[in-house]
Amino acid sequence: MKKNASKFLLLFVFAFFSLCLTAQSAPDEDTNPDITCPISGEFANTTRTSSDLPNPVNVGTIDDRSCYADYSESFVNGNTWGVYNITTGSNHFPESLQPRIERSLPRSQTTGVGSYARFTGTLRILEVGDVFGGGVLSQDGSYFMQAKGKHTGGGGSPDPAICLYLALPIYGIGVNGNEQVSFDIYREQIVNREGQREYTYLTNIAKNVPTNVELKVGFRADPNNPSRKIHYADAVIGGQVFNWNIPEPERGIQSGIRYGAYRVKGGRAQIRWANTTYEMEEVEAEPIETEGPDLTVGIYSLENVATGKYLTDAGVEATPVTMSDSDETQNTHWTFVNSGIFFNIDSETLGILRAPGSGGPGGPYVVLSTARPSPESTSDKLWIIHYNKLDNTFRFESGSGRFLYHDTNGNVTHTLASETDNRSKWKANLKNESLTISNQKKQSAFIKIYPNPTANKFTIAFDDIFNIERIEIYNILGKRVYQKTLKSSILEVENTGLITGVYLVKAISDNNKVYHSKLIVK
Repeated sequence: MKKNASKFLLLFVFAFFSLCLTAQSAPDEDTNPDITCPISGEFANTTRTSSDLPNPVNVGTIDDRSCYADYSESFVNGNTWGVYNITTGSNHFPESLQPRIERSLPRSQTTGVGSYARFTGTLRILEVGDVFGGGVLSQDGSYFMQAKGKHTGGGGSPDPAICLYLALPIYGIGVNGNEQVSFDIYREQIVNREGQREYTYLTNIAKNVPTNVELKVGFRADPNNPSRKIHYADAVIGGQVFNWNIPEPERGIQSGIRYGAYRVKGGRAQIRWANTTYEMEEVEAEPIETEGPDLTVGIYSLENVATGKYLTDAGVEATPVTMSDSDETQNTHWTFVNSGIFFNIDSETLGILRAPGSGGPGGPYVVLSTARPSPESTSDKLWIIHYNKLDNTFRFESGSGRFLYHDTNGNVTHTLASETDNRSKWKANLKNESLTISNQKKQSAFIKIYPNPTANKFTIAFDDIFNIERIEIYNILGKRVYQKTLKSSILEVENTGLITGVYLVKAISDNNKVYHSKLIVK
């Protein structure tokens, strides 16, 4: 009898420890079966930032959209933890978004190589949302961290989550069949900037086990193409590295991070964070250097090498551009204007070129005329200039990595094309005198700037053009740094704020005709 009792005791102890190992409980775990918001309304904060503690241990600004609980803190295993508990249907604000208690962090607002936002912390997951038992990625689980960042060109959310890190519940067996014992971690990532998404499995972490986490979002050089860069979201979870390159990097204008607990379509989510840190680096984007002639000086016709025809503005907004046999008319004349690190191709009769995607109004990837003035920073109006010094030709790469192309069906598109495809190659034929420093007599046929280069004051005058209403000056990032309404045909400018560099001068007439020239400040 004594032997049997000993065996029973050993089996009981083994089963007990197996249970503990399979589904660890936590001292700060919420086990209340009632997951509704308190009737008292004590956690129904009036603003999203009013519920924070005076000196929270976690970094960032609180975003509390749950009336189930407020942010609190616990002391477990020698660490002070931020407590994030949310339940299904607990968003009490007048919106349809999912409940959350998160912290937002300042965003890196620059896109130069070396810009980044970096977050680190220690994570414990106790419980996540569940609707269908953990098998439906779009419904089950909760997010604990996300990469954020706005983009140019429209489409999708105005402030999208670039990728979210999702914890999906894994249930135990036997006596733990109703207990969440671990969590499969997925990256829910965008496929394009319009918002289409997919899921990538990353790893599994056990319930209540402290796990070190890092997320870094930023821009780095593309090792395969010096004229392009990579927008990345690199994560480290429990020592495992999960790097990911964000689609359409040329459209990204921010790098940001949020963390906490977000989304619970069924049940409750309980996330804990400790040891949180955040740092940010901002590097201004540098203009993309192109060898060969400076096309920002002068007016050009663009002659296709394969067909000998000239790119022609349609004269009507949102209409496909065409090709002409001659370049004598003004609608075949183009200027190149810096827009940040890229260029706009600007018609002398209407506006800048647009390179839409597969769903463009003129057909898939058909290039359109617009009435938009330059400079313009939306990605479908940006181009990179590639020069071939061997044959003195140019290729113009759109923001989506395609090249301006005269198709066999007569359409002008932007297409994936090899360097040897003459339909993607163009001659730039100068149609006016270009501005050079060495020969001041060959300043722009329309705008005269002197002295140029300048250190202090300079004068802007005009030859054979009239009715100029205003002058605007832009830096190489496309930011307007000077504007003046014109009252005579000559404008004297005192250089009180222009730093050393190259600037674009625009003269706009009363009929919205735009003339360009270049200013160099020493």
